[in-house]
Amino acid sequence: MLLEQNSFANLEQYSSAKIDALVAESQDLCQRIDQSFDNGLVLYGAGFVGKWALNYMQSLGANIPHFYDSDLNKAGCLIDGVPIKNPADGTAEISAMLVTARHAFAQIKAQFDSSNIPIMSFDGYFIVKNYERLRRVRDQFLQDDVSVMTFNAILWSLLNGSEQGCKDVLVKDMYFGLKDFSGNFNETFVDAGAFVGDSVERFIWENLGTFNHLYAFEPGEKQFKALQVRMKRLCAEWAIAEDKVSLIEAGLGKENGTANFAYLDDSPLRHALHNDEEAGDSGAKIYALDDYLNGKPVSLIKADVEGMEMDLLRGARATIVKHRPKLALCVYHYPADLYEIPEFIDSLGLNYRFDLRQHAPVIGDYVLYCY
Repeated sequence: MLLEQNSFANLEQYSSAKIDALVAESQDLCQRIDQSFDNGLVLYGAGFVGKWALNYMQSLGANIPHFYDSDLNKAGCLIDGVPIKNPADGTAEISAMLVTARHAFAQIKAQFDSSNIPIMSFDGYFIVKNYERLRRVRDQFLQDDVSVMTFNAILWSLLNGSEQGCKDVLVKDMYFGLKDFSGNFNETFVDAGAFVGDSVERFIWENLGTFNHLYAFEPGEKQFKALQVRMKRLCAEWAIAEDKVSLIEAGLGKENGTANFAYLDDSPLRHALHNDEEAGDSGAKIYALDDYLNGKPVSLIKADVEGMEMDLLRGARATIVKHRPKLALCVYHYPADLYEIPEFIDSLGLNYRFDLRQHAPVIGDYVLYCY
């Protein structure tokens, strides 16, 4: 069921005024976290967001002596020289904690309630620290009430470490639910992060198998093989000429090259590319979309590239400026995505409209639509 205008009365807690007040109420806790910088600030969660949080907090001057993580396989490992410890081995030295494990904040906080140390979700801390930029995106960039309510509900979830806000504004039809993103029949579609072809299949169904060309980029070997199998079936079922489809076993970034590749530990299907020395199998191909297309037109770009969305946009700048494609961009991987991505698109001077939608009952899967 879509979020309707008349349902807003039930979502008053996600008004802009309420979120402004919630951020103001969080200032004191944020300041207590800041006061712990010299004594040692622990990050709980040595995963995807945790690594990014480490770099961010160190840039602010925080001393991060170690991570905590309940995964026994991570104990003793290092992230950028910072060791990972299991909390069962003792927590006496903690002066403050930021929780980067988004979906376990309530459980982790409960473990330390008796310790009387300041504990906050990293996402919540980041929002308080960067609220002026976030508020500018909400108040100046988002042009419809559903987008503003969605933005506020996402901030509420991030501030509270609770999925409830995201659940309350959930809408289905990820990537193709808005009328401008479906049923156009003459699209040239770039699917960045095509995975096993799920969004490719949705695109084909939404456009009844009729389009100019389809480019699907996927760097994962097993995912790419599944994509090939799926595309062969779809071409047969929809009578699609094979020369209208390009499947590329590569990722998209800011420049041509290679990147490290690693599967994430929670599922054999999840994977990510890294532009650093993080452990992984190196050699995954990366293209800048500008170089790959070399001026060829594109009318729709969907991007879900595990945190490399900003790199992708930088490598697609000329294509976007020349052709002004519609954009469906995931903005949930890092908390800065909520302002950095719309700010970048706005800086191109193309007068894009921005809509935001939440597509899953989790803290994640929110998409910025630019058209």
